[in-house]
Amino acid sequence: MPLDSTRKPGFLDLLTRLRRVYLTQSVEAHTPKASWESEGETLRISTIMRIGIFSESYEPIINGVSVSVCTLRDELTRRGHDVFVFAPAFNGHQDTSDNVFRFPSAHTPLMRDYPFPIPFSPKLRQTFASLKLDVVHTQTPFLLGILGAKWARDCGVSLVSTNHTLYTEYSHYVPIRPKTLTRGFLIRLMKWYYSGCDAVVVPSHPVEETLRSYDIQTRVEVIKTGIVGIPPCDADTQRDVRKRHGINDDEFLLLYVGRIAREKNLSMLLDAFKQVSTRHNNIRLMMVGGGPALEETKRYASELGLADKVVFTGMLKRLQIEPIYSSADAFAFPSTTETQGIAVCEALSAGLPVIAVNAGGIPENIKHEVDGFLTGNNPTDFAGRIEFLISNESQRLKMGECARVNARQFSIERMVDDFEQFYSSILHKKRATSTL
Repeated sequence: MPLDSTRKPGFLDLLTRLRRVYLTQSVEAHTPKASWESEGETLRISTIMRIGIFSESYEPIINGVSVSVCTLRDELTRRGHDVFVFAPAFNGHQDTSDNVFRFPSAHTPLMRDYPFPIPFSPKLRQTFASLKLDVVHTQTPFLLGILGAKWARDCGVSLVSTNHTLYTEYSHYVPIRPKTLTRGFLIRLMKWYYSGCDAVVVPSHPVEETLRSYDIQTRVEVIKTGIVGIPPCDADTQRDVRKRHGINDDEFLLLYVGRIAREKNLSMLLDAFKQVSTRHNNIRLMMVGGGPALEETKRYASELGLADKVVFTGMLKRLQIEPIYSSADAFAFPSTTETQGIAVCEALSAGLPVIAVNAGGIPENIKHEVDGFLTGNNPTDFAGRIEFLISNESQRLKMGECARVNARQFSIERMVDDFEQFYSSILHKKRATSTL
C-alpha cells in the first residue's frame, strides 16, 4: 500500500523522527558545577547540583511515577539542590513553583486520564540551555524522555533515566495488532533509549533482570522509591471512615488502592473475594482509585453478585486515603506487572498485612508469612490467604506490627541518599573522563 504524504504524523512517526534527530547529535564537553570528595568507597556531595527532571506523569496526576518524582523533587530541594521539572500541561492545573516548565499537550482517546505531550517548544529549549544543568533525569523512554535526552546531549549534560514500568505489559493501550508487534517495538525502543544513557535506575532487581534480557549493557542501579508513611488514626476516625462508606465496625475490611485497570489483575481479586464471601458473610472489599477499567470492573463485581460487598470510591486525594488505610484490616494487591508497588509499601507502613501475587518487584517488599503472603496468580490461593487473616486475628495483628517495622526500609531519606550518591558518581566519572 503506497504511503500517503498528506497523512498526519502519528505516535510512532513522532518517536521515529525524534530518534533520528537524537542520533545525529554530537556530545559537547560540559564541566559540572558540583564538586565531590572521596571517602573510601563513598562519594559525598559537597556543593549543590542542578537537576532537570523530564516526566510525562506529574502532578496533578497521581500514580507511582508522579509520586516518585514529587518525592524526589521535594527532598532534593530540601537538601539545597536546584530541581527543575519538565512535564506536559494539564488542563485547569496551575503550578505554584517557578521551577516547573510545561509543554503543550492534548488529551487522546487512548489515555484519557493522561495529557499527551507535544514535544516541541523553542522557548523551553532556550530555557533549558539557560539552566546550566548538571544532570538530566528522565522518567520515560517516550516523547519527553527522548526530547530530554536530545537536549542533554546537545548541551553535554549527564543523562540518567528511571525505568518505572514494565512497558511490555501495557501494550493493550496501543491500538496496533498483533500485540507481538507492539511488544517487539517497545523492547527495541527501550534497548535503544537506555543504551544511550549514562546510567539507568530501576526500583527492583527483577526490573534490572528484564532490562538485561533486552541486551541493555548500560549501568543499572536499584533504588527503591521512598514513601511517606501512613500515620495511625484514632478509633473515632476509623469509625467515621467506615460509616462514611457504609461499612460496619464489626466487618472485616479488605482494601485495594491503585489504578482500576486491566493490567492490575482485578478480576482475579474479585474472583478470590467471591470465594471468601460465600464462606464469610462479615467481609467487605474497598477499591480505591480510578482508571480506564472502572466501569467494567464494577460490572464484573455485579455479575459475581458482589455489588453490595464491594465499595468503589473512585479517585481520592492522599489525605482522604490515609485514614482508609488505617481503618482497614488487610491489604490485597493482585497485580503481576509492578516494578515496586508503592501502594504495597504504604499499606505495610499503615500496619496492614499484605496479600499479593508473587510476581514482578513485589516479592522484594514482602516477607512471606511475616508481614504478608505471596501467592500464586489464582483466586483459590489468594482467597485462602485472605481467609487465614479473617480466622486468625492474633496472627493478623502480629503480622501488622511486623509490617509497620519492615516498612521503615522505604524511607524517603534513604532513597534520596542513594540518589545523591548515584548522581555524584555519574558526574565524578564524567569529570574524570573529561580530564583524560
